[in-house]
Amino acid sequence: MYSIDQNYIHQYFPKIPNGGYVPFEPRHLINFEGYDTHGTTSATNQNREQHIIHQSKCGPTITAYIDDRVVAIFGCVIVWSGMGEAWSLFHQEARRYPIAMTKGANAFFDICEILFSLHRIQITVRSNDKRAVSWARFLHFESEGLLKQYSADKQDYFIMRRS
Repeated sequence: MYSIDQNYIHQYFPKIPNGGYVPFEPRHLINFEGYDTHGTTSATNQNREQHIIHQSKCGPTITAYIDDRVVAIFGCVIVWSGMGEAWSLFHQEARRYPIAMTKGANAFFDICEILFSLHRIQITVRSNDKRAVSWARFLHFESEGLLKQYSADKQDYFIMRRS
């Protein structure tokens, strides 16, 4: 229902040395080590895995891998017709491939907009994470406001919309 056909991934996603992109499967979370830098600090990995699996059922989700290790997961929850909430998780190793990860994120958002007729894709980004805010802006997201004490650990987040 919400999956992205493997042909779209092969045709439109960038090449990653010794890796690539595939549709997400829950088994991709086994041994994934990208939790420490994302989400709330109080959530357990098991809760995060359940949350990611739930989100993957609510919209398209893909996995980036290098040498059979998951380095990133991108998803977009279809909130209602025409509107999606994007999310992502990254392992530290993904930072070694900034161009491929950025091109992959742009391709993912473009494909989601087209395949699911989205007129809006939004994200929330922790306001004190300068690198994440900068990357979101590079991906054509603009800030619409500040969500005070938005997360479970009461951190402030920006709500951003892809322009």
